[in-house]
Amino acid sequence: MIRPLRRPLAVLTVAGALLGGAPPAAAAEPAPTGNGAWAVGPATSSRTYTPRLFFSLEGRPGTAIRDTVRIWNLTAKRISFDVYGADGYNTPRDGAFALRTGAETQSGVGAWIKVARSTLSVPARGTLDVPFVLTVPANATPGEHIGGLVALNRKIEGVQDTGAARVGIQRAVAARVYLKVAGQLTPGVRVDGLAVDRGSAPGATIRYRVTNTGNVRLSPAARVRVTGAFGRVLRDFPSRSLPELLPGQHLDLSLPWASPPPLDKVTVTVETSTATGLISRTRTGYVVVPWLTVLIGAAAMALLWFGVPPLIRSWRLRAGIVRR
Repeated sequence: MIRPLRRPLAVLTVAGALLGGAPPAAAAEPAPTGNGAWAVGPATSSRTYTPRLFFSLEGRPGTAIRDTVRIWNLTAKRISFDVYGADGYNTPRDGAFALRTGAETQSGVGAWIKVARSTLSVPARGTLDVPFVLTVPANATPGEHIGGLVALNRKIEGVQDTGAARVGIQRAVAARVYLKVAGQLTPGVRVDGLAVDRGSAPGATIRYRVTNTGNVRLSPAARVRVTGAFGRVLRDFPSRSLPELLPGQHLDLSLPWASPPPLDKVTVTVETSTATGLISRTRTGYVVVPWLTVLIGAAAMALLWFGVPPLIRSWRLRAGIVRR
């Protein structure tokens, strides 16, 4: 997160461990690791100790869900935090799970969460429980909505010079929130944007996009096969396990192809599949033509067509075969 401060310094939020959760702070239980300085997770009563690795919530549109998040200070100094809800998403570069920053607009879980205290201070080696309410909108779509509860250290922990700008660094740790809104679950996946980039001759690069078109999380696998004329298999790439894709998110993928054929009719097929049997495939094709060879062949044909008959006629004249 980069935002201007009162002094000429921007602030960059560096996400710490995006915890699925952590054990509660009962005296007999060890403190979670977090990023080494603080941790965030679901609070659990010491009387009814049931550890939760993350917030798993369910509700119907229009209902309010109440829960509590716990923040552990693992250092010997008091730490002040900004606490807020954030929407989850997949980074386009590698599909990693990430959360929107506090400066970004929230439209899902991040907008539906209201914490009792958005700014707080946790004593050294202490914990603090913060109640929150997640209100499911009346028009919320069925299926899974994923986000997190973030504790951002208000202190700027370092400064970096980036070109002409000075950037202050803040760290954040979060606990994931998985909300399931009542209704029909419709998993779906789509492969599109398939193309072969042959600009890196003699090699090529196969590019495609995998999109989660349903309303539940998916962990698909992708397989790429290249065939030539008459269905000959030119290359069968190993199946590739992809990161968990959240509903509505996509991942752009590229695959280097070291030895494409110099002359062939090529078909590239990408197929994705999930453990539940959901399959999607797409294909593209092109014809590889070595233009230098074609030009040489055309020149040879032209020579045969236009040059050889006069030569034959001249030879026959010299031999006295053709009468004048």
